[in-house]
Amino acid sequence: MKRISKKFILINLLMICTVAVILLSLTFDLSINYSDIWQALTHFNPDSTEHVLIISRVSRVIVALLVGASLSLSGQVMQLQYQNDLADPSLMGISDGSALAISILMIFNPEAKMLERIIISLVGSLVIYLLLFIINQKMISQRDKLSLPLLGIILSLLISSVTTFIVTYFDIAQSVTAWYASRLYRVSLSDVIYFLPVLIIGIILLLILRKEMNVFSFGPEITTVIGMNRKLLNTLLSLVVVLLTGISVAIVGRMAFIGLVVPHMSKLLVGKRYGDTLLITPILGGFLVLVSDYLSRILNYPFETPISVVIAFLGVPIFLYLVRKGTNMRYD
Repeated sequence: MKRISKKFILINLLMICTVAVILLSLTFDLSINYSDIWQALTHFNPDSTEHVLIISRVSRVIVALLVGASLSLSGQVMQLQYQNDLADPSLMGISDGSALAISILMIFNPEAKMLERIIISLVGSLVIYLLLFIINQKMISQRDKLSLPLLGIILSLLISSVTTFIVTYFDIAQSVTAWYASRLYRVSLSDVIYFLPVLIIGIILLLILRKEMNVFSFGPEITTVIGMNRKLLNTLLSLVVVLLTGISVAIVGRMAFIGLVVPHMSKLLVGKRYGDTLLITPILGGFLVLVSDYLSRILNYPFETPISVVIAFLGVPIFLYLVRKGTNMRYD
């Protein structure tokens, strides 16, 4: 009962804070009131500069929430799969696989539409995820908690180096950099249309599997005893990671730290049961990206600081705090 009450209070508090930041983001540097926002949403006039700016802001806010939710859930699922607190799509090279695939697409088809970019990004995520899974199964002991992060870092550096070589050789560095540095300022409502269904599918699938995820966290011995199809569950969880990471990178570029720190923040708030954290994690992740996006606009006004830089400023202290807690951390 206490757990349910605490979770309910936290969700409502996060929602209130998120709504407050949404309103600040929508009205930032614009002489408009909330009735103007409602008017633009319900009676959009493409000839009105004010309406176009408002819709652009709305798209930016929604995509910020979606990418934060997606990456935080991806990190949570990877940490469960590999039983490793340092597992994360950006640290393990999954995001870099998407970036490499999109860079190759830009060489051969620089005018590629967003749907094509999303598809090729998913392919890149899938290939690197399979490579990581195979190497982990064949070469790394499950008892060694440091080998997986080290493998991920090496894989990420290798893929990033290949990407840098390709974009430099084919002279597309400027185009790739503009996209790679988290392009929230360029998103549109069409991106929301692509993004939202994928996130909803991922959340629904995780909610359906939440009880199995709780059992999965106890390790292969327990799941074998109770007859759980661990391989099928692992495949479904991998699919969620690939989908959410691939579409996030395709639409906004690469963002670090979200998938790494948000799952731990959720566990500190409501405990380590996955059924309890599955709702807190996406809300908290969306809130963190939204706050970072807002700060990116005011830190060096009128210029905009790359959101990846702001996320690093926020994420590094949180990560260092988690490292300092180390083995003394309890997710009760």
